[in-house]
Amino acid sequence: MLRNRPDDRELALLAACLCPPTLPHRAAGIARIAALPFDADRLVNLAHRHRVSGFVEEGLKAIGHALPDAAAALLARRAAASRMQSLRNAGEEIRVGRALAAAGIDAVFVKGSTLAMHAHRTLMLKTSWDVDVLVARGQLDAACETLTALGYRLSILGGITDPVHIRRYLAAHKESEWYHDDRATVVELHTELGDNRAAITSIGLGSPRMLVELMPGTSLATLAPAPLFAYLVFHGAKHLWARLKWLADVAALLHDADVETLYREAIALGAGRCPGLAIILAHELFGIAVPHALLEEIRRDRVTRRLVRFCYTAIVADEDAEGRLMRPMRELIAFERAQLWLVPGLAYRWGAVRSLLSRPNAVAHLQVPSWAVPAAILTGLPLRLLRRPARLRPQSAGKTAKTL
Repeated sequence: MLRNRPDDRELALLAACLCPPTLPHRAAGIARIAALPFDADRLVNLAHRHRVSGFVEEGLKAIGHALPDAAAALLARRAAASRMQSLRNAGEEIRVGRALAAAGIDAVFVKGSTLAMHAHRTLMLKTSWDVDVLVARGQLDAACETLTALGYRLSILGGITDPVHIRRYLAAHKESEWYHDDRATVVELHTELGDNRAAITSIGLGSPRMLVELMPGTSLATLAPAPLFAYLVFHGAKHLWARLKWLADVAALLHDADVETLYREAIALGAGRCPGLAIILAHELFGIAVPHALLEEIRRDRVTRRLVRFCYTAIVADEDAEGRLMRPMRELIAFERAQLWLVPGLAYRWGAVRSLLSRPNAVAHLQVPSWAVPAAILTGLPLRLLRRPARLRPQSAGKTAKTL
């Protein structure tokens, strides 16, 4: 059960379905909760909210539990759409990987299909909306040309076309989104995996790698287990694990690994509190086995305990029609403050502030000189904050988290 929603059977059933399939108590846990009265329509909507329809469909089938016809049809339709997108993305990862290799561009794929196959041994469960690929900044122009030749178009801030603005944006940001309208696929092209120079800076193209087979005879490179885990927990923590699909990936990796060794290696790679945060959540939500001494060590950190509480609030937050989490002002401020606490030390906090003030996030920021961008971002912050409370989540979504 979620600690801040102990009576939420739908969320508890969702979490049970997300436990790694080889976990001994998984089927019994799903069956125990499914035997209780629950709202099938809400379960299906929660599965969609957390992008885990495939996991829920598979978990219920594993115990032979049938939902009411309408809910079952909707779940099946969404799970099928997720599988189709995953297969489409896998094919596109292979196509993009081959094109980059032919152009002499070194690339590593993260998340997406390589993670699905490594963590879950199948493409049929994990939902992935894009293809994430990392290249060197020095090869960014060549990678952009390669994607353009494959039929992709760059999408920045609603579609800016000014070459000077595009170059300034790409120089300031660690990733860019590329859309293929005919194939209905998206490539997120990364030149870095972290947006803070005081965290996971050593993880990148120079990190150890492993090959993951996506189909017989075709493999792609991704990060080796330790840097992959460190990157995934940092990424999830940045979003306070608001979607359980990210935590399901990490739980699967933890279930097959020496948890303490992975934890120590991730900290050494600069992931700060993020590995401990992920381990606590995976243990409490999915029953991942963790040495008692390690749990106690992680829980002794006061900030980590607070981050765990806020993660639970993020997990139960509703979303609007565009898939954005709905947070009232108090939660929004707590969320933004939490970004400063993920890695201990002033260097990380300063890096977070520096990142906020140096990266254009609106067309207006690209229309002023580079030295004026921080002032333009600061000027626009009050308006951005005032717009957010218009998307307040309903009171039924639960109590707000304690402000950090």
